[in-house]
Amino acid sequence: MKDLKEEVKKILKSNMWLVISTVDEKNQPHSSVVVYQSDGDIIIFQTGINTLKAKSIQKNHNVSVTIPFRKNFLHKLVPAPPAELHFTAKAELVPYDNEEAKKIFAKFLKHSESIEKPQETIWVKVKPSKLISTFGVGIKLLDMRKPNKARNLVNLNE
Repeated sequence: MKDLKEEVKKILKSNMWLVISTVDEKNQPHSSVVVYQSDGDIIIFQTGINTLKAKSIQKNHNVSVTIPFRKNFLHKLVPAPPAELHFTAKAELVPYDNEEAKKIFAKFLKHSESIEKPQETIWVKVKPSKLISTFGVGIKLLDMRKPNKARNLVNLNE
């Protein structure tokens, strides 16, 4: 299981798109696709201070995250769903001058700072729960068609 844990951390670090789901003050769910960066333990992304996701996280730190990805070039050609990581997490809003966030997001920071932003920007820091649900991780591409082989649960704290 240690190999699977390391593979999950590698996937967190090497991908850049995720879907984050929040719940607003009226208990209505909302999902957004965001560009993110991770050091394998913490996920960081930018958002405007007045966005629905920022307002929702401010009131409720519990979020759900899905990171879909293709395993390799062949995966783009084979009719199979994307491999995925799914987990719940705690999210917090941190100021734009936060050094930890800037360090993790450094790969995109130069580009993102050159873009005009319609509102004040903040960071969202996401700490995944210890249990990560996986689909298609650590198995062969064609085995993804077998749900009992394709699904797994990885404990990041072990």
